[in-house]
Amino acid sequence: MVKYRKFQFGWVIVIIYLLVILWMTFAYIYQWGNNPIDTPGYIFFMVLLGGILLGFYGMTVIVTDRQIKIKLGIGLYTKKIDLSAIRSVNTLTYPFYCGFGIRIISNGLMFNVSGRHAVEIKFKNKKDVILIGTDDWEKLRDTIEKSIGY
Repeated sequence: MVKYRKFQFGWVIVIIYLLVILWMTFAYIYQWGNNPIDTPGYIFFMVLLGGILLGFYGMTVIVTDRQIKIKLGIGLYTKKIDLSAIRSVNTLTYPFYCGFGIRIISNGLMFNVSGRHAVEIKFKNKKDVILIGTDDWEKLRDTIEKSIGY
């Protein structure tokens, strides 16, 4: 049974990638520079940037009876966390330069597409933590705490 479901659109990621795609398209059409991009190169970069955009345009967090599921973009990357493995849950604010997407932090991983607030999940048998960046951090934290009987 789903207890919590939230989708966040990654405005910063989408705007930056769309600007890069637009710039590369103009560079290709008008053949800018001394060594302009050729058709196979343009197609390669459009497929690459389009794939990255599809993979990270948003994030869905789902909390069920047994697990937390973090799905980025169209679901090419999905992380599942068993609720039975969670020791504690906390909220925190992190600096803007931590970035967006899947980030390696000093003591674990961070999943983020927008904002500066996160839910920190600590595990029973690991020192690593997982941060889930969200604009609905209080509700997510409360749902996880109720689900683990905290």
